[in-house]
Amino acid sequence: MRLDAIRLSRRMRQVACGLAAGALAGGTLVLASTAPASAATSCQVAYSANSWSTGFTASITITNTGSALTSWTLTYSYSGNQQLTQGWSGNWSQSGQNVTVTSASWNGALATGASTQIGANFSYSGTNTAPTAFSINGTACNGGGVTSSPTPTPTSTGSPTSSPTPTASPTSTSTAGNGTCTSGVSLVANPGTFSVAQGTSEVFGVSLTASPSSPITVSVANTAGNSGLSVSAGSSVTLDSSNWNLPQPVTVAANSSSTGAATFTVSASGCTSVTVTGTETAAGSTSTPSHVTNPFTGAGWYVNPDYTAEVATSVAGASGTLASQMTTVGKQPTGIWLDRIAAIYGNSSRLSLQQQLANAASSSSPIIVPIVIYDLPNRDCAALASNGELTVSNNGLQYYEQDYINPIAQILSDYSHTNIRVVAVIEPDSLPNLVTNLNDANCAQANSSGAYVSGVQYALNKLHAIPNVYNYIDIAHSAWLGWPSNMGPAVSLLHSVAAGTTAGVASVDGFISNTANYTPTTEPYMTATENVDGNPVDSVTYYSFDPYIDELSYDQAMYSNLVSAGFPSSIGMLIDTSRNGWGGANRPTAACSTSTCTTTASFVNASKVDERVFRGNWCNQNNAGLGAFPQANPVSSFPNLYAYVWIKPPGESDGDYPSGSHTHGDPHCDPNGTNTDGSGNTYNTGSIPGFDIPAGQWFPAEFQMLVQNAFPAVP
Repeated sequence: MRLDAIRLSRRMRQVACGLAAGALAGGTLVLASTAPASAATSCQVAYSANSWSTGFTASITITNTGSALTSWTLTYSYSGNQQLTQGWSGNWSQSGQNVTVTSASWNGALATGASTQIGANFSYSGTNTAPTAFSINGTACNGGGVTSSPTPTPTSTGSPTSSPTPTASPTSTSTAGNGTCTSGVSLVANPGTFSVAQGTSEVFGVSLTASPSSPITVSVANTAGNSGLSVSAGSSVTLDSSNWNLPQPVTVAANSSSTGAATFTVSASGCTSVTVTGTETAAGSTSTPSHVTNPFTGAGWYVNPDYTAEVATSVAGASGTLASQMTTVGKQPTGIWLDRIAAIYGNSSRLSLQQQLANAASSSSPIIVPIVIYDLPNRDCAALASNGELTVSNNGLQYYEQDYINPIAQILSDYSHTNIRVVAVIEPDSLPNLVTNLNDANCAQANSSGAYVSGVQYALNKLHAIPNVYNYIDIAHSAWLGWPSNMGPAVSLLHSVAAGTTAGVASVDGFISNTANYTPTTEPYMTATENVDGNPVDSVTYYSFDPYIDELSYDQAMYSNLVSAGFPSSIGMLIDTSRNGWGGANRPTAACSTSTCTTTASFVNASKVDERVFRGNWCNQNNAGLGAFPQANPVSSFPNLYAYVWIKPPGESDGDYPSGSHTHGDPHCDPNGTNTDGSGNTYNTGSIPGFDIPAGQWFPAEFQMLVQNAFPAVP
């Protein structure tokens, strides 16, 4: 789980240098030059296509059977009107009927016997005839012929029933491993069971319990049961010291007629095999839902059973009114955080994404399922409590695209013909860090490598292609990007990133503020511009001339600026109200009388509902309370505020801090620590005293506090 790093400092009131145009172009594909033919080149190409009535996904496996390659260029031709729309794992281009793909930076080197997988989406009409010849670096493959799987008969009209097949991760393009499992190293496959409808695909993940001493080749095959299920990608993956803990996707395709269970065996030399059971079910609806402007209108909300179970542990220790209130909170919809690759596949205490969607799909009417896309390389680069598993220096962008986004898109696509409306919160804190925190080395690397921009654009492209997925990009909060010197560059960056996607600004449905933060939706007893002693409210040190003292005014300003920058007026805004209520005995009930509060500072301190001593405090804040419950269209005067949402599950810790028992964690979570605003002022962190709970783990005392201090009060 994540939470924001310290935001309110002098550097946040200035635009960080180095937001170069080159960084904004991080997602642009640059075609490499064609490699010369080599007399030693020899190759095999396997081609398959998953078709629907107006398009298809081409999946291609390239195997080098000759001398080692440092780069490759694949060429082939179609005989009909097939037209490239999007490609991945290489640089795709098309001239007439001729297709050219040059290797990406991470999969160009192919040793003898090594292979890599690539893919693309195409449109077509009429007959979709497979290509008949392929060449690598000018040399014909497959003995001049073609190895091709038959093109499936179209099963529906409209868009595809599944997203592009996840391709192999960067490390799987190297020479196959020959290591074995040693003491402490075992195979893991999650989830242990899954279901897949006829004509669609599903994924599960394969990893190890510890880093192997040498690369291990893992094989996956259908070994018993329903032969209508087959491994279409990931039948052989390589796990090594760089990716052993990052589950590699295995894609299982279902034919159009079979039903029943099949056993998939995951095996490797010297390892105890593990099995996964997949069950093929009857095909569901093939009707594609319309992509509505405001997904929250006319929709119910999905409640995450994992969160309800967490709350139940606190209910068991409570009684009376408190227990009843806790139970009510446990029935509220919260974000499903996909904060690591393994979270896609679940474990013994967390449902997999596929299981969550299967639960929601039983709804007979539209239902909102909020998910959080949150695993960029160098994630949350200016924080410590919420750093992620991927790094730029360890092929992080490739892992993010191939092992994280692709499987998520695959699973979501399997539910594209249901009543589910997936609200995807895209990478909290990522793009805001490129606006203010480039003096941090990790943020500078995320910027200069283009990893943040490329990763966000890749996620938007993949998810926007699924008709019932709605993308909402994180815009931090008013105490971070509220200053004009930050808001302007932030809006420019957001527009540049969106405009660089395949669908342009249409790939973004809206924006979300205050994700997992504590800033009040409104400050009801004062405005930023009112004067007490001749000075406006926003002049006090607490606001430091930030004109937006709450989230509602910030979102209204952001909306206007984003539309002016080129986003459509239909974009929606969301506010995370999970912990910004600030109720309880300390909440003021009116503005302080100016006869009592004679200075602006005293007026603000007595009148604001935000009880933090410093707006930059963010970790497990003491005296906080639940905010408004999730609801659609909550403010009639601002119709583009589509919903209040609870993205942060209330009661899950923001993070622990370094202590005598452990060295990990974030000092900003230390109740005895201090934060600074960069102007010589220091403040207590405001964290709940007496506790040291790791990020994402259940924090019973915090949950009880949030319920008791809720505003409005929990019924």
